[in-house]
Amino acid sequence: MRIFGFVVFSLLVTQGAVAQTTYKSWNNPDQTARSAVSDQKLQEFVSKLKALVDKAETARAADPTFLRDLRDLAWGFDRPWQNLVFNDEFIDGNYEVDPIWRVLAGEYWIEKGWGLRSAIKAQVATADAKPSSQQKKDAAVALLGQIFNQALGGKKTTSPQAPAAPTHAAIHTTAKIPNAFAIEAQISSWTPAGRLEIVIYQGTLASIPQTAGYRMAYMPGGKIELLRVSSRGATVMDAATLATPLEDKKFHAIEWLRHRDGRMTVSVDGKDVLSIADRGFRDSFSGLAMVNYGGDYIVKKVQVTGAR
Repeated sequence: MRIFGFVVFSLLVTQGAVAQTTYKSWNNPDQTARSAVSDQKLQEFVSKLKALVDKAETARAADPTFLRDLRDLAWGFDRPWQNLVFNDEFIDGNYEVDPIWRVLAGEYWIEKGWGLRSAIKAQVATADAKPSSQQKKDAAVALLGQIFNQALGGKKTTSPQAPAAPTHAAIHTTAKIPNAFAIEAQISSWTPAGRLEIVIYQGTLASIPQTAGYRMAYMPGGKIELLRVSSRGATVMDAATLATPLEDKKFHAIEWLRHRDGRMTVSVDGKDVLSIADRGFRDSFSGLAMVNYGGDYIVKKVQVTGAR
């Protein structure tokens, strides 16, 4: 009897161990559904509150200061971006499928376990640098070859030049993005130099610097900018410097929001850093691009949603 009990106990322990290694954590779908319903109801309440404030302002039915406070309260909970445009976490190891990203300049690749990466090595050149002995030998051989070529009646040749090092790397995806949008990205910065731009553009992406639209730029050291680019050129609309730069090789969450009335905010790791209102672009946008100017960046996630 003792032996039988020991066997039963052993089987139960073994099955428990198998269960621990076989079964995964379970998320209650009912709880997820309830969360989505709650978010929807909250948004409906906020929309109704904003509409009532608009009516009260038009009719002058309440104190302007009180109405402004109500509007600020509503804006704090306003999340009209409910339509998913696209979401890419680069976990499939292929950035050319769903959505389709196209490289316009430089190089991008999937860093396994990290995300979409782009790195541009800094080219250091010094005017007083002395050539090495091998460089001297190569130059002498090249000069001797030119002398023999000319002596034999050949044409003067020039030494082939090395291709210029890339100054930036650009990648983009086309998508119909509403004028009111939310962009969520997780980025990791690895070097103390460079500049990363997230570009939301209109029309055809022919030339990155001249393409019309908005862009959010981050520079190592913690500087962050929000720009508008039009036919008149680029204008920095708002800028700030983060208290803690992002060069720690960890991922940081960046959220860029644009409301229907033109208000835009940018937050880093949940803290608002930029806020500006601009009505320069009223139509929808044609796509999103990311541009690396001389840095080393990894993008783990990019999600775009639009307002209904």
